[in-house]
Amino acid sequence: MGSMDRSLRGCACGLLTAALLATAVPAGAQTPPTMPPARPALSPTADVLAAPVSPAPAETPAFSSLFTPLKADFRRMATDRSLTVLGLGIAGAFSMHALDPKLSSGGWGSDADRLFSPGRVAGSAAVQGGAAFATYLVGRAIHQPRVASLGAKLVRAQIVAQTTTQFMKIAVRRTRPDGSVLSFPSGHTSAAFATATVLQSELGWKAGVPAYAMATWIGASRMEGRRHYLSDVIAGATVGILAGHSVTFGAAGSRFSLSPLVVPGGGGLNIVRIGR
Repeated sequence: MGSMDRSLRGCACGLLTAALLATAVPAGAQTPPTMPPARPALSPTADVLAAPVSPAPAETPAFSSLFTPLKADFRRMATDRSLTVLGLGIAGAFSMHALDPKLSSGGWGSDADRLFSPGRVAGSAAVQGGAAFATYLVGRAIHQPRVASLGAKLVRAQIVAQTTTQFMKIAVRRTRPDGSVLSFPSGHTSAAFATATVLQSELGWKAGVPAYAMATWIGASRMEGRRHYLSDVIAGATVGILAGHSVTFGAAGSRFSLSPLVVPGGGGLNIVRIGR
C-alpha cells in the first residue's frame, strides 16, 4: 500500500507539472509585468493628515448668541465708515424737510388708509422683534442651525436698530405731525429695514427685494398715518440698514458702495451692494 500511495502522488505531481507547462507562454515571448511604483511608507500621523477631512457639522447657536456679539455689533455701528454713512443719511433726511408738511398732512384718502394701515402693526418693534425671535426658536426646534443663526442675527439687528433709534429720538425730541413727541427717526422704519438688510445679506436679493419693498411700504404707512415725516423715515431707513450690516459684517464677502445722492430740491444716500 505504501508503494502504491507514493506512485499515485508521483502521477498527480507529474500531471500538474505537465498542465502548467502546456499552458505556459514561451519565455522569449513574455513581457515582464509592470509593477506599480511602491507607495512610500507613511507614518501613522502622515496617514491621518493625508486623509480627507469632513467639515464639522454646523452647530445650532446657543441662546447666548443673541446677546454676546452685541458689543462688537455696536462697535461696528461706531466705526468711521458707519458714522459717515449715518451722517450722510441724516443729512439727506434734513435735506428733504421741505416735503415733510405735504407728505404728512394726512390727505392721502380713504383708499390709502386701507392700503397702509396694516403697516402700522407690521413695522412695530413687537412684530419685527417677535418674528426674529420666533425664527430663532423654530430653527432650534427643527434642528436647523442656519435658520437659528438667521433668527439670531435678526434679533441682534432689532436690538441694535431700536437702541440707536431711541437714543436719537431722545436726543432730537422732534414733534410728530400729529402733535406728539419723539418723531425723529422712525422706529417702525428702522426695524423693517434692519430685517430687510439681514434677509438680503443672508439669503440674497430674491429675499431682499420683497423685504425692502415691505420696509418701504411700512415707512410710507408712517407718513400716511401722520406719525412721521419723510425725513424721519429716511433717517430710520439709514439706521436700519446700518444695524443690519453691523450684524452680518463679513457675510459671504459682502461689500457696499456708498455715495451721496443729489436730486432737485433734496438729497439722500445711495447704497449699492457688491459681490453676491
